[in-house]
Amino acid sequence: MLIYRIITFIVGAIMCFSPLERPVITEPETKNYDTGCYFLPDYGHPLIAAHRTGKGLAPENTLMAIQSCVEDMDRDIDIFEMDLQLTKDKKLVLYHSLYLDEKSDAEEYFGKKNITVFSKTYAELRNLNMGEKFKSGGKTPYAGLRGDDIPDNLRIVLAEDAFDYIEEVGGGKYRYIVEIKYPSPWMQTMIKELYRMLSERDMLDRVIVGSYWNDVSHYIDNHYKGKLMRSANPFEIADFYGKFTRNEKLKKEKIKFMALQMPYYEDDGKFYIGNLGKTEFMEYAHKYGISVQYWTVNNADDVKALTLGGADVLMTDHPERAFKALGYTD
Repeated sequence: MLIYRIITFIVGAIMCFSPLERPVITEPETKNYDTGCYFLPDYGHPLIAAHRTGKGLAPENTLMAIQSCVEDMDRDIDIFEMDLQLTKDKKLVLYHSLYLDEKSDAEEYFGKKNITVFSKTYAELRNLNMGEKFKSGGKTPYAGLRGDDIPDNLRIVLAEDAFDYIEEVGGGKYRYIVEIKYPSPWMQTMIKELYRMLSERDMLDRVIVGSYWNDVSHYIDNHYKGKLMRSANPFEIADFYGKFTRNEKLKKEKIKFMALQMPYYEDDGKFYIGNLGKTEFMEYAHKYGISVQYWTVNNADDVKALTLGGADVLMTDHPERAFKALGYTD
C-alpha cells in the first residue's frame, strides 16, 4: 500500500509539476453561483488571501502584517493565510520557516545558527525582532531594532492573539487558511489547541486547515471529522489530478478534503505547475464542491487568467496588486 501511494504521488507530481508554456485558460462551461460556502465564491470574484498574513506589505506572520491588511488597504481582503508552529512550552505561534534565523535576529540573540521555534519558549522568542530580514524597496527598514525598541507588532505573535485582533476588528467577516507546519508528535497538540481556539470564537466554518504532512490529514479525519475543514495534502492532490486525467466519477462522501491548495507560478522564464491551473481541472474539482485555491499569485496576468478559469481563492503577497488586476481599485 505504501509503495502504491509513493508511485501514485511520483506519477501525479510529474503530471502536475512539469515545466510548461503558460497554459491557455478559458471560461468554464459551468460556473459557481450561490454555493453558500465561505470558500466557493461566485464565478469571476475570487477570494483574495493575504499570503503569510501579507508578507509583501510587512514582515510575514506578524501582527504588523495583519494590521497592514486591515488598516492600510483601500479594500478588505477576504482571507488571512497563516502558518502555525509550536513553542517549547506548547504555545501556538505564527511562523513559516524551519529556522528562525531566516527572518529574525535569532542567530545574534541566541549565539548560534538554526534555532527552531520548538526549541525555545514563547517568552524567549518574544525577545526577537521578527522584521530583521524584511526588505521593502531594496531596504531593510526594521533591521537593528533590539530590546525595548522592538515594537510589539514585530515580535512573534500567539495564534490566539492574532485571531482575537482580526475577529475584533473584522466582526467575523474574515476567513482563514491555517497551515500546520509540524507532523506527529507535535501536531496532535497543535490541532487540539487550534480546535479549542476556533470553537471558543465560533470560527470553525470560516477556517480551512492545511498541511504538507500526510499524518496531519489522517489525524484530522480520524479525530475531527465534521469538526475541522481541511485541504488536500500533496499526495491527495497528485491522486486527485490522476483521477481528473482519467475522468473518474467520484462519490462526494468519499472525498475527505474540501479544498485544493496548489502552487502556480513562473520562475526564470519557465512556467511551473501549469497543469494544475487548467480550466478543466478547476471544473472537475467544482463538480465535487471542492474549492480551488492557488499560491503564490503575485503576477497580474496570472490573477486575471486564474479568475477567468474559475479559481476560488488567490493567495498573494500583495493583495493590493491583485485587487488592481481584478479592477477593484483605480
